[in-house]
Amino acid sequence: MKYFNNMLELIGNTPLLKLNKVTKGVKANVFVKLEFLNPSGSYKDRMALSMVEAAEKGQTWNGKKLMPGGIVADASSGNTAISLAFVCAMKGYNAFLCVYKSMVSHNPALKMAATYGAEICECRQPTDFLSNELWENLSEREKEVAWVIAGKKHMSELEKNIQNFVWVDQIYNKFNYIGQMKMGYEIYEQLDGKIDAWGCSISSAGTFLGVTLALKEKGVEPLTFGVIPTGGGVYLHARKLVARKGEFWESKIKRRLIDLMELEKWRKEKSIVKEMLERGYPDVIFQVSSEEARYMANRLCKEEGIFCGISSGANVLAALRIARKMKAGQNVVTVIVDRRDRYLNEYPNEKFIV
Repeated sequence: MKYFNNMLELIGNTPLLKLNKVTKGVKANVFVKLEFLNPSGSYKDRMALSMVEAAEKGQTWNGKKLMPGGIVADASSGNTAISLAFVCAMKGYNAFLCVYKSMVSHNPALKMAATYGAEICECRQPTDFLSNELWENLSEREKEVAWVIAGKKHMSELEKNIQNFVWVDQIYNKFNYIGQMKMGYEIYEQLDGKIDAWGCSISSAGTFLGVTLALKEKGVEPLTFGVIPTGGGVYLHARKLVARKGEFWESKIKRRLIDLMELEKWRKEKSIVKEMLERGYPDVIFQVSSEEARYMANRLCKEEGIFCGISSGANVLAALRIARKMKAGQNVVTVIVDRRDRYLNEYPNEKFIV
């Protein structure tokens, strides 16, 4: 008999698919790792399981150990929210997710997380941590980032005051990228180690760094590429639409707001993005607009039969740009990170965010 004991055992070992339609005229091979086939529908299942299992062993930033019936928390309204809710449901923990007020009622991802049993709360506002004068003097971009930092600050305060409450903090948690290293090992085996270029969208940088380090461990060091929205992400900024080393850096806006809002944990620790940059990755970053990402995601649905989200479209668009400069027989790899269904509330005007 061959069977699985629970859904956690189904995380990972996802198929690798060679694209055939959207690659017309491209000599190199373009492969996509079908991470939307993980149990809760995205690549985040891998890192959610890794972070929770590390917390069970007390391998957290402050040594706090996750106890039976405990609370696993983060500020997230996307794939991480769903994956943490799923993993907690399977392991008997309580998932606690902090999100902006505007997202509570209409976000499909949060409805999915709630179905797994997660508790959803509204995060505190930036003006709880900033004076009205400071808030009014922030640019619109700074205000957007301030909302993100406010959610993280809220998590930090709750963890200090609630005994069996563990903030897993995907942005600074090394078990994020450690969990994603398994994807790299799988890609290595699936392509017999023949990987000439690898890359994906970068937010926390967990997937990008995890796969990159796993390939390096196997003796493979491909050309690496990252993808961010045009104008930059919350954690990473690039000077040009196609930015080489020295032309992208960790967000200065984020650093300023961490200081203004006194998020001590983030002041003291090294983010995964910073670790990635210190290690010399990636070789190039592409800024991709929502329109470009949406166009490619639609093509992947219609031509390749891949019902994927917008960031997956951005990943493939960047992979094709790399592949067009490569020779026949060379292999470019990226990720289909999730399914389109969690963005249907935005259809047909989905935005590329990381």
